[in-house]
Amino acid sequence: MGAAVVVTGAASGLGRAIASDLLGRGRRVILVDRDAQAAHTASIQLSHTHAVSVPVLAADLSTVAGIESVAKRLTSRSDIGALVNNAGGWLPGDQYPDSAPGTWLSALTLNLIAPMLLTQSLWPALAAATGAVVNIGSSGGAGDDPYPSPEYGAAKAAIRRFTASLGSRTDVRVMAVVPGWIGLDRARQQWATLSAEQQRDIGALIPPEDIAGAVAALLEHGRPGQIIDMPHKGKTADRQETRQ
Repeated sequence: MGAAVVVTGAASGLGRAIASDLLGRGRRVILVDRDAQAAHTASIQLSHTHAVSVPVLAADLSTVAGIESVAKRLTSRSDIGALVNNAGGWLPGDQYPDSAPGTWLSALTLNLIAPMLLTQSLWPALAAATGAVVNIGSSGGAGDDPYPSPEYGAAKAAIRRFTASLGSRTDVRVMAVVPGWIGLDRARQQWATLSAEQQRDIGALIPPEDIAGAVAALLEHGRPGQIIDMPHKGKTADRQETRQ
């Protein structure tokens, strides 16, 4: 089955879809999530579905201490071959500049610092395994129009540049998938409140399975610095909100 793939934010939503897709392709997967109970439940269900053991590591990636803790546990293993930096999203409550500095700094940590620190911490192991990293971006980080969560938009814009900046490194392939609105429960509920005209303008939501397939394809044969943009169905460009 080869080396294991670490998937962050894997207890539910897109992260779980990515983990399930990889398991279905015969890859070993390690789930990382701040919700230990949800991750444990996901592990049981995925283990049953795919008839393999699915380890879990609980960590809050919105704090540097949480990132360093999970990085230490992962680097103690000898089987890490890939990393999917999926964990991310808006933090609840007011957004910058109305939120307290600690809140928006936590959002930057979750959406940008965690992928950078985990990638750096695992780099020696990934290089030894000729491994790869896939970052999950967002169309919220694209364009120059106003955006409701400046900290999230800034972090996701930086994720794209971070990925592209590592395109000259061949010891570890760092790549990204940048989707628009993902067809998860929260996005479906939000989309349902829009007018028919707004829904037509946005286009259909992106099935999480499509994104999971793109992640798997990059891990298999993507090139360093490659970024796959996945706008809404029927749209050629997108700057709408993505909450993972």
